[in-house]
Amino acid sequence: MVKKAVIICNGTVNTKHLYSHISKNDFIVCADGGANKLLKTKFKPDLIIGDMDSISKNALKKFKETKMIKFPREKDKVDLELALDYCIKNKFKEITILGALGNRADMTLTNVFILTQVPKNVNAKLIHENQEIYLVPKKLFIQGIPHEIISLFPLKGDVKGLTLKGFKYALENHTLRFGIGVGISNEFIKEKVSITFKDGTLLCVHFRKWF
Repeated sequence: MVKKAVIICNGTVNTKHLYSHISKNDFIVCADGGANKLLKTKFKPDLIIGDMDSISKNALKKFKETKMIKFPREKDKVDLELALDYCIKNKFKEITILGALGNRADMTLTNVFILTQVPKNVNAKLIHENQEIYLVPKKLFIQGIPHEIISLFPLKGDVKGLTLKGFKYALENHTLRFGIGVGISNEFIKEKVSITFKDGTLLCVHFRKWF
């Protein structure tokens, strides 16, 4: 039984992290050049999707039997959006995204902000090296290790009524303003922390020690 979908993009991701975050029952979607990242692994994509402008000839040859959905190069969505649309349409409730961050700030920001388009009943998460990046529901408990770092960012405006428990810097019914760095570099002081808020869109970057 397929547990989750894993989307692989053409940004920064090493082989170690591919093996850490892909299981044998996962449905693997490569967003265009994300297929290049699998060339030196045992993994084969179940789907390659995108405008195919960055997939290598070697990847095209190796994965020639893989289902491919090709879009025009001039399109309204980036390849990660197309991959997410496919996974959501096919009712995956858990989606891990690898290789979404890289050396292009515009694409990195776009790939992070795309999370705001994912339905709330879908657990979508970007993983980059030891960092988990995801949108926080209005009530969330997180397991971690003392001194792990978490940064919180308001998107689309202020986050209101924010309460943080189990952190070095606790908050109670706080308004976290958009564009202000107050939410950066908080720390776990307990193994289980809680985040609650009343209104807004909140992005979390959790630096895991065990990745």
